[in-house]
Amino acid sequence: MFDDFATDDVFKMSDALVALRDLEQSTSEAIIAQRSSERIDIRTEVTIKPGNASERHRFSIHGMTGDISNGGMLVLLSQPLLAGDIYWVDFPDPQIRIDSLLARCLRCRMIQEETFEAGFRFLHDIDLKQALEPLQRS
Repeated sequence: MFDDFATDDVFKMSDALVALRDLEQSTSEAIIAQRSSERIDIRTEVTIKPGNASERHRFSIHGMTGDISNGGMLVLLSQPLLAGDIYWVDFPDPQIRIDSLLARCLRCRMIQEETFEAGFRFLHDIDLKQALEPLQRS
């Protein structure tokens, strides 16, 4: 009965079980518990371009943030992005004092036709309190 199973197949099944266990632990509650910093609900425009300087002219997508933290952000977009890719993110609102920065798209999912939600992790943390200081005085 087990003669048909090669050793490689057993290892592949074992890897699949580990991946399944990791996926089960990736519930929204588990993800929220792992966040290292507080998220602030703020709606501001962002412009997203490819991360490589030689490719930034290829496309530009405008989106709206859902929330921002010291280490990342959630953005609503009209086009999907590739998870795992690095993007150049710009905040055109002069009241948001966040310089352009690089961020990795961790996930992108379709919410409805032509609406996508993307989660980003900044390649370096930002000082969110300083960046939003003009808004807090208003």
